[in-house]
Amino acid sequence: MNKNMNKNHYILKTYCDKIFLVGSGNFWYQKTESRNDKTLLYKIYSCVLFFTYGFMTVLEIMAAMMGDFPEDEKRDSVTFATSHTVVMIKFISIIKNKELLKTLNRKMMMICEAHEEQTLMDEMYRTVKINVVAYCVAVYGSATFYVFEGLRKFYNGSHFVTIVTYYPSNDDDTLAATIVRIATTLVLLMMLLTMIISVDTYTMAYLIMYKYKFITLRHYFKRLRENVDELVAAGKARLAAEKLAQGLVEGIKMHNELLSLSKDIDKAFGTVMALQLCQSSGSAVSLLLQIAVTMYLLLALFLCNAGEITYQASLLSDEIFYCGWHKCNSPVLSTQRNIRDIVLIAILRAQSPLVMKAFKMVELTYATFILVVRSTYSVFALFYAQNK
Repeated sequence: MNKNMNKNHYILKTYCDKIFLVGSGNFWYQKTESRNDKTLLYKIYSCVLFFTYGFMTVLEIMAAMMGDFPEDEKRDSVTFATSHTVVMIKFISIIKNKELLKTLNRKMMMICEAHEEQTLMDEMYRTVKINVVAYCVAVYGSATFYVFEGLRKFYNGSHFVTIVTYYPSNDDDTLAATIVRIATTLVLLMMLLTMIISVDTYTMAYLIMYKYKFITLRHYFKRLRENVDELVAAGKARLAAEKLAQGLVEGIKMHNELLSLSKDIDKAFGTVMALQLCQSSGSAVSLLLQIAVTMYLLLALFLCNAGEITYQASLLSDEIFYCGWHKCNSPVLSTQRNIRDIVLIAILRAQSPLVMKAFKMVELTYATFILVVRSTYSVFALFYAQNK
């Protein structure tokens, strides 16, 4: 695939290709034979994959509720059962909104597309790439710790174990039990891959792309001001006023489309981001450092990128105010369209705070992240003091 094409198109199409490969379905808005998720073979593949994830999660829940395991494995079983239940709900949430996401993919590419700058899009692509790579390293780094811990137990005379499930039991060292333990580890690695591609980094990429849409709109108003200044300096005040009026109307239209897009993003990814708040706090309180670090990294990426959307949107009113309207107070044009009224409407619209929310209640901002960290630390300290 050519990376020189529209970066939004490249990112979303790449994600849809990978999501299709991990069994979550076809999320691309255009029908193609190469990504047909209606075929019998693909349906079988997808059902087997998610049934395996679900069955392993059920065994983890049974281990947490009814299993007889050592204290460390019992604690692991509770944490993994909770975390993987949340992951399964995330899967269901994303797949349920597949049609909405198809529409969202199309809108994300089309809005502001004509005014996107190549340098800005390259910066956006690098930002997405850095965020995705950092999260992948953290996730599989955590998984590697558990694999090494399982190997350490094996070489110390115990059995190899990473995921604690109801079967096999703690004292079962048969060949079948060993095969099941190895198989659940492989399923875990595949489940993590599906989670990374279909849910977590997909959501993250959307937040980053949405942020850069507002930056693009800000740059649009800045270029509009520069064009108006050039026309005024050349003595073409009337032409400058007409260009400004047309540019303002187009800018307001793009801004309204972006605000409308936030509602679709909330519907599609709100559940994922809300559950991440709970999952991150739960992992930290459970005293599992490897998982807690990964979960808090993802939470930070979600909330900080969402907070950056709020920040970039808040800067838009200044760009509109300084668009050059005061230089184009043409008496001829004022009978047709009052530029000052257009600017006032645009500024009032831009000054309404855009805050991404989960479940339409929890604000996804920098402040929320700090609040979650502080609250979790307080609970963590309490549990730690009691366990001394």
